[in-house]
Amino acid sequence: MAQQPDNQGYTPASFEKRVAAWIGIGYMLMLIALITYTLATARTLPGTAPLLLVPVGLGLPFIIIHRQRQGTAPGGLVVSILMCAICVAAVVLGLWLGVPALLANLAALG
Repeated sequence: MAQQPDNQGYTPASFEKRVAAWIGIGYMLMLIALITYTLATARTLPGTAPLLLVPVGLGLPFIIIHRQRQGTAPGGLVVSILMCAICVAAVVLGLWLGVPALLANLAALG
């Protein structure tokens, strides 16, 4: 009689892994758009590097808040608030510096 393999069932990925996957999807879409634009127009998009702060700046606060609720946040509430504030500043700075450069590059195309 053959033994049945131990079937542990489906275990979904943790919340932090899912957020990291969404951050990765954001970067993937940005890089695909950048490569497609570069190949289609033979031009680069100078000044748009600050936009790379946006996906991680949007995703990391979800992980920070989740860890704070679980009680596993390093440094406690004060460090969690500081890290979330840094993420908000990164998003604002990335958009403030990157979007005008992106629009200027796209306007020069037409």
